[in-house]
Amino acid sequence: MKINDVEKLTGLTQKAIRLYESKGLIQISRSENGYRNYSQENVNTLKTIKLFREAGITITDIKLYLCGVVSLDELLSKRKKEILDEKGKNSEQYQFCDNITSMIINGGKGDNKIFTESEEITQLTFGTLCVGIDLGTTTISAVVMDMDSKEQVEVYSTPHRSHIPSKDYSEQRVDVILEKAEKLLCHIIKAYKGIVSIGITGQMHGIVYVDSNGKAVSNLINWQDKRADRVLEGGVTACEEIKQLTGESVFTGYGIATHYYNLKRGLVPESAVGFCSIMDLFAMRLCGMNEALTHTSIGAAIGLFDIKNGCFMREKLRILGIEEDLVPRVTSSTQIIGSWNGISISVPIGDNQASFIGSMRQIGDSVLINIGTGSQISAVSDYCELQPEIELRPFIEGKYLVCGSALCGGSAYAMLEKFFRSYAVSIGMKDTPQYSIMNKIAKEAYSGAERGVRVNTSFYGKRSDPDCRGSIEGIDAYNFTPSALILGLLKGICEELHQLYTVFPEKKSHVVASGGAVKKNPVFKNLIEDRFEMDVSLNRITEEAATGAALFSALAIGLLKYEEGFPEFIKYS
Repeated sequence: MKINDVEKLTGLTQKAIRLYESKGLIQISRSENGYRNYSQENVNTLKTIKLFREAGITITDIKLYLCGVVSLDELLSKRKKEILDEKGKNSEQYQFCDNITSMIINGGKGDNKIFTESEEITQLTFGTLCVGIDLGTTTISAVVMDMDSKEQVEVYSTPHRSHIPSKDYSEQRVDVILEKAEKLLCHIIKAYKGIVSIGITGQMHGIVYVDSNGKAVSNLINWQDKRADRVLEGGVTACEEIKQLTGESVFTGYGIATHYYNLKRGLVPESAVGFCSIMDLFAMRLCGMNEALTHTSIGAAIGLFDIKNGCFMREKLRILGIEEDLVPRVTSSTQIIGSWNGISISVPIGDNQASFIGSMRQIGDSVLINIGTGSQISAVSDYCELQPEIELRPFIEGKYLVCGSALCGGSAYAMLEKFFRSYAVSIGMKDTPQYSIMNKIAKEAYSGAERGVRVNTSFYGKRSDPDCRGSIEGIDAYNFTPSALILGLLKGICEELHQLYTVFPEKKSHVVASGGAVKKNPVFKNLIEDRFEMDVSLNRITEEAATGAALFSALAIGLLKYEEGFPEFIKYS
């Protein structure tokens, strides 16, 4: 059938139909004279696409569903979570998502009104491409980067739902993560020609036990696992015993602390010959390797790592009874470790380092502030000794990252939103997110130079003082208002980061702000500028870690040169 017929049957404009064809959502045959010939299957698919687009689902996510990378349940669950964060359960789109499954079963029947597509047909040919993939705690994200146009071609993010419910441990199914990640890469290399390298990053600190064939023999025990805080036979925790025996601090959730607890409790799998990070395991799988090669940026996050010399503290491992062969081999090089389907795979790097690469235009003179669930401030440096509040992490090209982390950060704002929302519900209002209202109040309070109250946002303690707690001070008869509290809390988040910055060994001249909390609340930029007394740029790159991994892989194959970053690829608002 012709496109005019399809337009009538689907309620889609010709522009929309051609867009979906250009994006690879439908495959159209052509008649002998070259005209498009649409099948009934094409019509059914287009009806389904229309339902998804009316629900606000992105074309990229629809493509992942149609290609079998994600299930219908995963697709709708992701969109419902987005709507929940933006508008709440009572929104029309949320209700619409609940009804989509039955509509698809009934042949994609929705209403007959015309759907107007806002997205445009974009460039269909690309230059040399590099891919970055980020194996996060809850999602797998990927980016296709065009090395010639220096733009992101496509960005993907999909939940992997690998968490294993448990009141005792925090573990995730390795097979679910790896299969979902490989499915996504298979989809990408099928959709795009000219891919020359793949970079890998992901959640740090956690470990997977592997056998002599390089196969996983345990779940992923991730960075959120707290078993090393449990008391052992001697009346101390695993972390405390490590400190007593070696003089080194290893935090709970770090691989060494996790393994030491398992060793003392007899929980190490019998067939295990080593352990590594989830991204190292993924690289092994892609390249057909049976032994991990880990970058120093990941090795340092496992624990008992000599930052200066770039190796594990083998003598201290022996003190703990940990065999040297259990820890992975380490490299500080920017290198290719193998290939997959003829595409070069670079050694995986840590997500903090990858995010830094994917966020900073000029690495040498800037400091990065990231405010999401937590908050972090980091800057590049040479090797140096630091105060306990901050840490030194291996970076690339012989450099290091100075990092300071606040445990609360953006979650402090979420706590306040929950407070206002619970009040709204208690007086009979709908249970809807309050962020947009809070952001509006904060903007008005800032513009009106409202004084606010002093809020210490250490509600979850500090790394250097886990038992300390936050506070609200300076309340008087004139500033005990919602606007003063909102503005004061935002200032408190900035103040906590500034306190960490005061002990950085080098001062910078520019701030780059990133993370969901900053991008959604414009007042943050103003408050950061005020407190740090520096110009602030907002990073508009999405999926910074995956972007950084892609650029690192391009560096590894010699496609890019490192010149204090990759400024042509990083975009600021």
